[in-house]
Amino acid sequence: MPRGAQDLPEESAGRIAVQPAGPFGAGEWPEVPLKANERAPVLITAGVWLVFLVVPLVAMVTGDAPLGTKVLGCAGLAAFVAVYMGHFIWPWPWRTLPQWVNTAAITAVLLLCVLATIPSGGLNSFNFLPFTLAIWIFPHRLRIGLPVSVALSVAWVAVALSVDAGGSRFWLVVPTVMALVIMLALRLAMEREERSRVLGEELALSRQRERVGRDVHDVLGHSLTVITLKTELARRLVDAHPEQAKAELDEVLELSRQSLAEVRTTVGGLHVPDLGAQLASARTALQAAGIAFHLPEASSVIGFRPERRELFAWCLREAVTNVIRHSGASLCSVTITADRLTVADDGTGLSASASPGNGLSGMRHRVTEAGGTLSLGQVHPGSDQPGTTLEVQL
Repeated sequence: MPRGAQDLPEESAGRIAVQPAGPFGAGEWPEVPLKANERAPVLITAGVWLVFLVVPLVAMVTGDAPLGTKVLGCAGLAAFVAVYMGHFIWPWPWRTLPQWVNTAAITAVLLLCVLATIPSGGLNSFNFLPFTLAIWIFPHRLRIGLPVSVALSVAWVAVALSVDAGGSRFWLVVPTVMALVIMLALRLAMEREERSRVLGEELALSRQRERVGRDVHDVLGHSLTVITLKTELARRLVDAHPEQAKAELDEVLELSRQSLAEVRTTVGGLHVPDLGAQLASARTALQAAGIAFHLPEASSVIGFRPERRELFAWCLREAVTNVIRHSGASLCSVTITADRLTVADDGTGLSASASPGNGLSGMRHRVTEAGGTLSLGQVHPGSDQPGTTLEVQL
């Protein structure tokens, strides 16, 4: 039987369109002949089932029909095979007409070939039915292929029942029904497999999009915050201390270059932040914001597992950025152990009505994926400056 393409979700706003595998496009035959490198696998898949036509061929050759009738039957069988296989090489001969019209024309030609085999093949000509069903069930969408194939089967069964074949009627009807059921089951299984593949690709692309968005947010959020603070500092120093202002602007320029490089590597999926470097960056950012800090030395985290160093680096980056932006704190303390990261400040604390932003949501997602937990609380509950403590536990 031919290997057909499956029904796929149509492209819609906000949804990723994934093309099906194989040469047949989105559920129908292509509008152009198959390329040379596409023909062999398709013809092998379709042609292997032609072995069942050996039965009518033997019946025609060994039967008692006149020689002319045998020749006509063999010619009809050869023409059937040629048209059937040619349908896969030149699947859409009349490109100005709809696909189903092309298939209907091919079906009519195939039925004429079958008629030529009946005088010498007799009831064995019923072996041709599955091939006429196949060109409707597999290439077409089910809303077209299913009713047409059922109609062909009903017509074929009606002819079988009208034949005066005695007890052989059972063996004419049952194979017809079995062929239809088996091909429909195969078609549905192929469609389900294809849908699973497409949904899997959509999910993978969606996860990749979320990861890139999360990484870009974390990279730019922190970098732009530090750039803003240093630019404001340079603006205040430009008149009284121009040399110091120049030094701050040089750092801003270097930071902007680093941020651009990080964004490029993040989009390419190559960016892996280093925890030691992130501690140094946090020190610079807090110092530029005028916030006192207690940070561990970079040497104290060298022995951590690589995946934990990466996770803690992302979380530290976002947590320090939030302290600078939102807390109004004068002190930030960071403690890191092999399985725990804690960032605490003495700021205004979390608002009861505040909803988590993209940064905090992305951080929680990272921690959850790593099998850990993220918790937020107050350092001094009930005071005017309750502060905030963020803890990542693995």
